Amino acid sequence: MAATDREGSFTVVRDEGYLVEYQTSTLKDKFCSYCGSGVEGEHLTGALRGKFLINIRTLREPYVNPFKLESAISVIEAEGDARSIEPLSQQPDEPAAKSLFACHCGDVRAALLSPIENEELKEDNCSKCVRIAYIGIYPTKDNVRIYGRDRVFEYLTGGKFTGSTYCKTCGVHVFSNIYGPPISVFDKLPPERKERALAVYHKNMAMQPLNVRAIEGVKLDTLQPLIKREDEGTEGYELDS
Repeated sequence: MAATDREGSFTVVRDEGYLVEYQTSTLKDKFCSYCGSGVEGEHLTGALRGKFLINIRTLREPYVNPFKLESAISVIEAEGDARSIEPLSQQPDEPAAKSLFACHCGDVRAALLSPIENEELKEDNCSKCVRIAYIGIYPTKDNVRIYGRDRVFEYLTGGKFTGSTYCKTCGVHVFSNIYGPPISVFDKLPPERKERALAVYHKNMAMQPLNVRAIEGVKLDTLQPLIKREDEGTEGYELDS
């Protein structure tokens, strides 16, 4: 986020009723309830109290590559940001969760049953992921328990093969849904390619993507060596107007 004293210099030119406000004891913000992007906010405590905040990851012109901004970013610890998320209930024959993922208000949660170190972590700067600062982890569905599926809205793009979900209350992205492509698309492939393509397809369909940033108590510095980055930006496609 970029902080400024001049709220009047920022104007919402298109809303259509999608901007939703969420407020805690330390921060209030507004997010798009159609695509999940955080847009603006204001700190209520600490060194940035009263500052008007703009999510620079939503800039279209000029395009901001977040990977090249890290040297200019300063981290300020929030004051009084106390919250607690209750542990998820566990079945008697179920292994204990290794990590708990949750939105800020706690309506949407996920339990990862396998160690983070055993899973694939990725970050890219495509137009959708960059807006929500998404870092993905991709365990199999049998290693994940999700709670609050009925408390999210979903955003799908392109071929609608993957849907990103967001808490209706606080706008935080915890998990995604994978839908396709339809298996019939592989019927057109020659046999020597079809077998390999289907193996990748079944692997992807068995995944349950989660947002690393939603891990309770996460310290990204400790996970950075595990995260694979793809720095391709919006190369190869255009954003809709």
